Amino acid sequence: MASHQSPQIILPHLNWSLARLKEVIEKKDTDYYRGAALQRFRLTYEVALKAIRAFAEQEGKSFSSDESCFQWIEEKQWFQKKSDWITVIQNYKKVKSISKEEKSTDNTYKQLQNYYSLFYDMSMSMTLELSKNL
Repeated sequence: MASHQSPQIILPHLNWSLARLKEVIEKKDTDYYRGAALQRFRLTYEVALKAIRAFAEQEGKSFSSDESCFQWIEEKQWFQKKSDWITVIQNYKKVKSISKEEKSTDNTYKQLQNYYSLFYDMSMSMTLELSKNL
């Protein structure tokens, strides 16, 4: 069942998740914090997609793939700089399916600061868009 939630509801959750992601990626690189950071990235990604879909729904659009969501955001110029969202999606899928014993997330972990910046820029653009519509 698809849940239709407004950007006003989802955006605060995205901002909260971003704050938690920032906190954990600023911690010392230990196995514990690395795992926490990767988990927080996964959750932030999922909330970001919900926010994108909520904004798109207000414009009568609907997306069936993560790729189409990010393409739409790029068209709206809600990223501050050209982003490699394909890699973000690939790393999300890798983190989502990885077992705790595997170490193939090292490259993803090293990219978390960039992903935080990408989601933060998107969130700020969404906040601005929301304020225009109120």
